[in-house]
Amino acid sequence: MMYQERIRSLYQQFSPGYRRIANYLLNHYQDAAFLTAAEIARIAEVDTALVVRFAQRLGYPGFPELLSDLQEEVKRDLRAVYEPVESGNTPEQVLRRSLLQDRNNLDYMLQHLDDAGLAQVVQHLDEAKRVFVIGEGALSHLAEAFVVRLLALDYAANAVSDEFTGQAAITAAAKPGDLFVGLSYAGASLVVATLLKGARVLGARTIAIVSSLTNPAATAAELILHVPADTVGFMPSWTNMAAVLNALTLVLALLRGDQAANHIQRTEDLLNMYCDALRVAKPLNLQQMLKTSLN
Repeated sequence: MMYQERIRSLYQQFSPGYRRIANYLLNHYQDAAFLTAAEIARIAEVDTALVVRFAQRLGYPGFPELLSDLQEEVKRDLRAVYEPVESGNTPEQVLRRSLLQDRNNLDYMLQHLDDAGLAQVVQHLDEAKRVFVIGEGALSHLAEAFVVRLLALDYAANAVSDEFTGQAAITAAAKPGDLFVGLSYAGASLVVATLLKGARVLGARTIAIVSSLTNPAATAAELILHVPADTVGFMPSWTNMAAVLNALTLVLALLRGDQAANHIQRTEDLLNMYCDALRVAKPLNLQQMLKTSLN
């Protein structure tokens, strides 16, 4: 088991000192891989002995074995080929850097993708009696789009409102067989984490799709998908998140085969009927309406 998974499985049991070490190793493993236990201790503001005990708490014989795992992670990163990013702040250069960063995020995710974990995510989605999806902040729009895709595949899916009372009511009604999916950026609020914790206590399955392994939702969920959202600007990128949700719906469509194809066709037929009805209806004359309202 990789060090990230060991940390995640024990994170909620860690003391504040252990959590500072864990956060540094998860978020700065490229640097930590070339540091001594004493140097990591200084950065995390703990005793050197605590870093050694932390490694043992994760199941390693000692710190050198944990360090070896960190170095292997860096080696995997170095095998990926990243195109140099052009400097400068013209619109064209910023656009190019942004697109290249999105590509790098996708490359990183593909490089670190856990096939077994992904298979469990797909299985949970396919077997769920009801699926509830909530997105933190701007991710609420992606959550709604994901739900529309699931509905088109004939899954019983619902987008969770961003209104607190509605969230509480839905979480309180969670039951075994339900699945709660939370989308959350790094540094986001505790809304998604709280919802996932509540649903899990009531027996529902939970999945967190997060941009950081230290996101509160990551420690609250049964399963996680790590989706990097690194950006060249101030706002985290949602490209990776959208790509993952799209890929999941494609996998689910393949699993459902003809059933999904037939449901999608019926949905399209209904949309065409709706559009035909709108074309037949008398169009609104906006200019005439404005004249009437002014008189």
